Amino acid sequence: MHVLMLCALEVWALPSAGGAPSLYRTLRAYGERGHRVTVVAPTIGANHYLPGGRLRDAAPQIPLDLPGVTFERFHLPNLQEGRLPMPGFIAKADQKLRFALLFPLLAARRARQVLDREPVDLLYAYEVHAALAARRLGSLGLPTVARFQGTVMHPTLDSSFARLRKHEEVLALQLPADLYIMTNDGTRGDEVLARLNPQAMPKLRFWRNGLDLDRLRPASTEERAEQRHALDIPEDAFVLLTASRLAAWKRVDRAVAAMPQVLRSAPNAHLLIVGDGEERSNLERQVRELGIRDHVRFAGAVPQGDVLRYMHAADAFLAVADLSNVGNPLLEAMCCGLPVVAVDAGDTGALIRDGETGRLLPAGEAGLVASAVIELAKDSSTRCSLGAGARREAEASFWTWEARLQAELEEVERLVGERVDAYAGYGRG
Repeated sequence: MHVLMLCALEVWALPSAGGAPSLYRTLRAYGERGHRVTVVAPTIGANHYLPGGRLRDAAPQIPLDLPGVTFERFHLPNLQEGRLPMPGFIAKADQKLRFALLFPLLAARRARQVLDREPVDLLYAYEVHAALAARRLGSLGLPTVARFQGTVMHPTLDSSFARLRKHEEVLALQLPADLYIMTNDGTRGDEVLARLNPQAMPKLRFWRNGLDLDRLRPASTEERAEQRHALDIPEDAFVLLTASRLAAWKRVDRAVAAMPQVLRSAPNAHLLIVGDGEERSNLERQVRELGIRDHVRFAGAVPQGDVLRYMHAADAFLAVADLSNVGNPLLEAMCCGLPVVAVDAGDTGALIRDGETGRLLPAGEAGLVASAVIELAKDSSTRCSLGAGARREAEASFWTWEARLQAELEEVERLVGERVDAYAGYGRG
């Protein structure tokens, strides 16, 4: 099977194979299954992290060694290629317009070149901007998959003005497709599709991401001590962990803001911030202004496989974002038996049940983060009980990446097989 994938994203959003693993895992699974995948993508993806905040200094990612996967890359012209400084709001507008308008046009053009050159069995639109490009291609007679890693649309569903501001997202979710795969990441993507594209519902697969369940497990006492020593963390410290891209909506600032109050009750508390992103400089300034530099550490972009080291060094995990907190880092923390303090955003409450698998703070009351953390710092039995509850939930309801992608491959192969059989039957008639 030859898959033509449209994708505006980098395979890894952060340096050193950091960030969400979904796209990498998907490409690898298709290649290892023996399928060919041609990825139409820009030289600099929409999720590319720019340490200096300047697009003109960005270097294209070197294509990864993914068997069976090739890239058809193209340049997206932009206003930021000039040498003159550009106000931040213009740079943001340029970024939005390039991917909402220019990417779909150029990606569709490059995809047509691939289609003219060789046979393709499946069109795979990976995320919003790719779905916009697929709309430009129109009806190709190919089975089509629309794949979304979650959605930001749920808070806008009851506001016509808010939906208008995110018109490109609405168009993407309304892409006519034969199969819709929406990540169940707490952003209520099933409810969004039901409202915006009811015809998608019989074709929807609403799945959580997979996990490396053979690797993700609670640390032994020896492993915990070993990782703290390797990371230069005092053995008697009470260690809090966040892990995410440092974007504004992730609200890592809430974790930082809680620290002065936490330190008054737990002077040995430390906050580890794993991840990188555009908010890092703001968070570092916040740490300086609060006078807590000795108690907060920025680990930066950590390779996906190394996040476990930080999980094993931690006592509790903080998930305090605005939209949803059910990303892979929270799932991994639960697998590792860490008690979780989470804000009840999106569908977070489906996994974090207060007093059972963690502490769930009502949305709008994120100021309670400090008091929830202090409770855990003072009560090791509660930490152990909540961590054990989180681990039980993980064992009962999470699946491996292999199982998750096996389910997808079976759906896609069935879809393509049915189309081949239909054409064969038509030919015989």
